[in-house]
Amino acid sequence: MSKGLSALRQVLFLVSVPIFFVSFAIPVQAKQLGASAVEIGALFSLFTISLIVLRPLVGSALDRFGRKPFVVVSMAVYCMANMFFAFAEDVNAMYVARLLQGIGASLLLIGVDTITADLTAEHERAVAMGKNIEMQTRATFVGAMIGFWLLGAMPIVAWKYTFGLYALMAFCAFFVAFFRLPETKSGKQQEHSGPFKIVPALRRLLLIVFLSGFANALIQPLYLIYLQDKFALPTSMLVWAFLPSGIIFAILPSKLGQLSSLFGNIRVMVVSLSIPGLLYLFLVHLDLFVSFVVFYTIATVAWAAFDPARKSLAAEFSAERTRGRVFGVVELYYGIGASMGPIVGGYIYDTGGAALAFYGNGALLLATTLLASIILVPAESQK
Repeated sequence: MSKGLSALRQVLFLVSVPIFFVSFAIPVQAKQLGASAVEIGALFSLFTISLIVLRPLVGSALDRFGRKPFVVVSMAVYCMANMFFAFAEDVNAMYVARLLQGIGASLLLIGVDTITADLTAEHERAVAMGKNIEMQTRATFVGAMIGFWLLGAMPIVAWKYTFGLYALMAFCAFFVAFFRLPETKSGKQQEHSGPFKIVPALRRLLLIVFLSGFANALIQPLYLIYLQDKFALPTSMLVWAFLPSGIIFAILPSKLGQLSSLFGNIRVMVVSLSIPGLLYLFLVHLDLFVSFVVFYTIATVAWAAFDPARKSLAAEFSAERTRGRVFGVVELYYGIGASMGPIVGGYIYDTGGAALAFYGNGALLLATTLLASIILVPAESQK
């Protein structure tokens, strides 16, 4: 592994520690500060909207001004976001913190993908993207352990101490990025980044990316609700249904990324979409909690193979001078699909029931699989 990738993953680890704890703790803390349900929902929407709006702009800036400055700035923004969280005394401060967090993520994540693509050859890119996913997932485990331990040990000051520590880790990441992270965009290309046009092959990829993001997000929020409705188990028990998936994303994406080297990104994407598509058709017929956990875990393995292949394929559809913009627009389409999915899934679940939601999602994934096998394979051969 190059020194550049090593530094990049150190940065990614240090700023990713709050991710899981934030999703749990923000609603609790905001409610204590007097936020309504709508205001709490807005905290999550603000983050998502900032990602959708800023990622294409960041991608364009990466190609024009270089990669490193945006990663360095993102560390400073993350540090400020965590400090705002730590000392927030009202909901408005939480909004500022959440907005800063969204800006930091927009600056960082496109930069991470672009730098990784710059530093890797095509045959090893999916493995490298998978290692990034693993590093981020492991960081969330560490951050969750820190946060929940402090909640148990000193609940009165746990919020402030937890986010103060997260801010310190982001501050350390700033120095790692500033002193150790190389600029991976050549000087010649910094002078002129070149025109950018969404060619037909990339347009076909964007369609598949949108549909996969939509389908994945459509069903994710419904798992816990469906388990609660079907098995009537306490939430503490239901958490065990999701623990294997977290472990999978912490250890398997880079291993599964090797499949892209052997069989190609598109074939891996097609197979990875078909597996959860088939499994979702059978989930509503499972009567044992253990069976559900097994099916859900297998589907998670497929998604863990899909993500590195998707990111690696995006790099294939770009020249080095347009790489940031390609990643920006690909993540834009994926983010739009992922933002729409939970709303549509929730509506289907409430109005048509669990069976319709799971059958519909399975059918959508299988249709996306068929479409990808038709329109993406020719695109790859044209590359």
